[in-house]
Amino acid sequence: MIVIHKKLRGIVPYRQIFWPTAAALKDLAENLPMTHYARAEFGDVDIDRGRCIVAHNLCLTLLIDLRQPLGSIYKNLIENARIRIHKAERLGSRVTVRRYSGGPDHDGLIPQFVELYNDFVRGKQKASGPVSAAQEYRYFPNADLVLAYLDGQPICGHLNLVDRENGIVRMHDSGNRRFDDPATARLAGILNVYLHWYEFERYREEGLATYDFGSLGQVEDSVGVNRFKMQFGGSIAREHNYILAGTPRAWRLASLLMSRVSKNWQGRMQMQKAGDKWRHMPLEQIRQTVLGAVANYERSLHAKRVAANNGPSHARRITAQVESSPVTDKDKNGKASQHA
Repeated sequence: MIVIHKKLRGIVPYRQIFWPTAAALKDLAENLPMTHYARAEFGDVDIDRGRCIVAHNLCLTLLIDLRQPLGSIYKNLIENARIRIHKAERLGSRVTVRRYSGGPDHDGLIPQFVELYNDFVRGKQKASGPVSAAQEYRYFPNADLVLAYLDGQPICGHLNLVDRENGIVRMHDSGNRRFDDPATARLAGILNVYLHWYEFERYREEGLATYDFGSLGQVEDSVGVNRFKMQFGGSIAREHNYILAGTPRAWRLASLLMSRVSKNWQGRMQMQKAGDKWRHMPLEQIRQTVLGAVANYERSLHAKRVAANNGPSHARRITAQVESSPVTDKDKNGKASQHA
């Protein structure tokens, strides 16, 4: 369990708790002090009732078992992911990877990542807001920053939360240069896949048991994120996130007001409602549902490419054909889904 102490707006005592134990979560749900506020995230305990619970949402996440032989992890990657790893390796000394795990940041890796991340989120239509170096430093020493450089320039980076006591690492913030010029964007895609593989290798060597890709998107506009993460194989798991407060009624009213004026809060409420459908669904059915959405997304991309090359009338015929065809196991992982 990781606990980070903050102050909301510099005033309200605020705790951010990652991977809370069942005992800690139950205590927070009933006994949070009157002036305190907390967010408990990535829990595996489903608590329906508690005096201090303001909101509770169920999410999905994707887990890679690092206790497997490295060859088994590699075989579970789809073919396109393996190709990208090899392409990155062929770049040789042009590619370097640097890490920061806490202490003096003499090389300024956190400011480099903050600039990279903020440029990245500005390019996305729907994304979290920008971050500051002070915010990111606050996660250490319970975090690890991994940056990939091409010809000395940062191209992609991951800020990962690390719970070494429980042997788990989770991608928390990720940014890359895929919104730059086409050549840089292509290389960013290659290096981003390679960086995840690099992390699998290093964290496995360091004795960590699980690599957590972070929440799978639960709304339609997140299917592209799911497509990227599912190429690495792994297993889907449920997780529970809670907002807790010593004065829950006041915070529920504040949440309702914020949901009417803030897009971030609207997205949070939308995710909360979307997560309810996973609560009693078998995990294998969840997996097939996610993969089916990815297959439909890939078909849509294919139709758009056809439209660009052959005109809209031909694209409509192709779209009708693919929508009427069944989704096969190969389709669910994309056209390059055959395992070695």
